Amino acid sequence: MTSSSVWQRTHGSSRINWTQAMITRRLVLQAAALPLLSVPRKTLRFVFSRPYDNPRTQWLIKVYQDVCALSDLGFEFIDVPPKRATAMVQSGLADGELGRTFGYLDYFPGLIRLSEPNNAVNFCVYGASAAARFDGMEQLRQLRQRCECRRGILELEALLRVHVDEEQRSLIDDVGQGLRKLQLGRTDLYFDVQEAVDDYLRFDDCHEALPRTPAIRELGKVLTTTGHCYLNPAQAEHAPRMAEALAQLKHNGTVARYLQQSLQEYQQRCRHRL
Repeated sequence: MTSSSVWQRTHGSSRINWTQAMITRRLVLQAAALPLLSVPRKTLRFVFSRPYDNPRTQWLIKVYQDVCALSDLGFEFIDVPPKRATAMVQSGLADGELGRTFGYLDYFPGLIRLSEPNNAVNFCVYGASAAARFDGMEQLRQLRQRCECRRGILELEALLRVHVDEEQRSLIDDVGQGLRKLQLGRTDLYFDVQEAVDDYLRFDDCHEALPRTPAIRELGKVLTTTGHCYLNPAQAEHAPRMAEALAQLKHNGTVARYLQQSLQEYQQRCRHRL
């Protein structure tokens, strides 16, 4: 073996070792720069009272994926018929419901309400003719106005029971049906959540569009409240941290950004169906 080959083997090996050491060091530094990925201590399963494809459902899924991640929790959404949502949470088959009004706790006192609200919620009254009028809840019985609201909105159902005789009030299952009955003159006033009506009128690519006339008009607000996530009592320990995380996401603009993103994505999906 020549002295040259010995030098090449010895110093070549040194160069290889030095290169390996630098690569190892670089990988260690890169790993140190990455956030630590911890396994969530628990995964919470959520339901919602609107269909999975609804933009408000998609919005809250995005929000609570982040809320849970910030709270060291996993997130899972269970797509169930909207009418089953609360029963799933009560029974423990689901751990939480993404959004219900502040007063929902009065009807289901066993649930745990997050202190931080998702959003403001307005209950409004609508008419469809140029002569449509709303002079306040106290005048409904005297004026014999035919009133309707969507089934399952407990606050509005209770409000109409107080102010409207039984034969003058009715319930329907979806927004479109309620608005169309207004246009046909089968009812005088329709009560619903403002965002639900706004979304229905905005996204007419997503369903059979209503006739342009008579135009649906918002006549006033009858209740204003807030929407909150609710948890099964077994998950009560997570509520404070989740509320804190939600407040953080609202403060930095994430919640508002997710809402706009979900509305835009829904509109695009509707247009692609045409």
